[in-house]
Amino acid sequence: MVSIALGVTALHLVLCGSSSVKANDLTNAMAKAYNTNPRLLAERASLGAANEQVPQALSGWRPTVNVTGRFNHEYSDSVTAFTFSAGENTINSQSFSLELSQPLYRGGRTDNEIKSAEERVLASRARLVAVEQQVLLETASAYFDVVRDQQVTELNTNNEQVLRSQLQATQDRFEVGELTRTDVSQAEARLANAVAFRIEAEGNLAISRSAYESAVGEFP
Repeated sequence: MVSIALGVTALHLVLCGSSSVKANDLTNAMAKAYNTNPRLLAERASLGAANEQVPQALSGWRPTVNVTGRFNHEYSDSVTAFTFSAGENTINSQSFSLELSQPLYRGGRTDNEIKSAEERVLASRARLVAVEQQVLLETASAYFDVVRDQQVTELNTNNEQVLRSQLQATQDRFEVGELTRTDVSQAEARLANAVAFRIEAEGNLAISRSAYESAVGEFP
């Protein structure tokens, strides 16, 4: 995690030429990505499942207990030949048994299961660390891409407004004979280029915002 922090700090120093880039905004974005990114959540769930397999494998060496119970109910009704009196007898009986078994040797099966479970945990941890690094770097990159594309869009929008005003001024001067039709055509071409650049910048900004949303879980 230290290498990630250093890398992001270096990237921040390089691109932080504008005061609009705020370190706390980047920190918040990375914190949100760390807590909510779907890939990270999936890897953490996978690690949790792998961790549960270790005690399951260890249970191969633990004793097992079996408890069984039995309950009998007998009823009899008899009549004597001499007195014609009836007699009733009820007999209830119950029994319980407890069986305890302890594995002593399973042909190495339990040891292999434990080793395999522990190796799966280590592999899952390594994957989680790799995904954490990738997600955090993607988040930092998406953050700075949004900042850059916002600034480019603003510059192109301002340039379009300036050229639109210049076109209007050129048309006004053309109408009074100070400029030629060629001057108007050139002003119109410059404005058309500015509009195209502004549209392209807005498209790039939309792409950057989408990448940011994928990493962080919300739009900037």
